[in-house]
Amino acid sequence: MSKVLFKLDPNPTFDAVVSIPVPGSGKADVRFTFKHRSKSELAEFTNANKDLDDVSLIQEIASGWELDDEFNAENIGRLVENYIGSGSAIYIKYLEELYQAKRLN
Repeated sequence: MSKVLFKLDPNPTFDAVVSIPVPGSGKADVRFTFKHRSKSELAEFTNANKDLDDVSLIQEIASGWELDDEFNAENIGRLVENYIGSGSAIYIKYLEELYQAKRLN
């Protein structure tokens, strides 16, 4: 088991694997690079951005992904259009990582 290096000032980004629901096939794992937010930054962000569409929301919380397709508004739009559950899966994973909702083994 590798040890996590703890520091008071976190890295500005972090990677996490999001399980994207794929109809008829279960889920596909996609690694995203997310933007870190502090507790107060996250509260401000969620209060100010309640009406963002999925594409804008994903652009605000992530800066990249491990897909052959470029991380841009057009391709994010294709993702959320073709895989209906992807937007919520991405946002939920982002919040889980910030809050560490899942217990680490």
